[in-house]
Amino acid sequence: MQFAGPRTLLAVHAHPGDESTATGGLLALYARRGVRTVVVTCTNGEFDDALSGAVPGEVGHHPQAVAAHRKAELQAAADALGITDLELLGYHDSGHTGEVPGGGFCTIPVETAAGRLAALVEHYRPQVVVTHYSTHRDHIHVNRVAKLAVRRTGIPAKLYLTAADGSTTIDISEVADVKRKALQCHASQQVHGAFALREHYFRAADTTGAPLPETDVFAGVTHHGPDLPRW
Repeated sequence: MQFAGPRTLLAVHAHPGDESTATGGLLALYARRGVRTVVVTCTNGEFDDALSGAVPGEVGHHPQAVAAHRKAELQAAADALGITDLELLGYHDSGHTGEVPGGGFCTIPVETAAGRLAALVEHYRPQVVVTHYSTHRDHIHVNRVAKLAVRRTGIPAKLYLTAADGSTTIDISEVADVKRKALQCHASQQVHGAFALREHYFRAADTTGAPLPETDVFAGVTHHGPDLPRW
């Protein structure tokens, strides 16, 4: 399938930090190959742990301060990964459990959030979109939002979901140091330790007919170029 260049990969995530833990290797690898990489982060991460280690509801946990710090960590991680464009939708984190705060992301109508994401898809015109598949309520919601935006615009050729094992395996060994640096940017979350040198994705939508299994999310996509400079 022919597309106007450059090749563009758009990742849709729920919280600051998800871009590094879930798709850090994928983003770093394709950024290094000259692909324009766009990250859309839907919430501000207010219900993440505070710098002091205080969790939501504890003394010392101030959601606005946490959100400001998490956004700074997100920007640092995006710089480390070589992200071309970072878009923040600014919704309130819904939290893992308990009562959802007013305006929490998972309470926002899918059509409303998908409309905002669809505008970004129309602006960046990605051939490939990747998003979450997990049981966290914000991740479930972002999955629905991304699917609707992809379907509504009809622009992306492929939609991928994060997976423990799937149709598509990406070897990230050459950018392992970059992913590790990005994870370290999220110091308030104490993200550390070893990670797999392969990231797995499930191809949820495809218009290219590229055979499975695959090792390249752009398999079947041809473009008129040019890509961005490699780094």
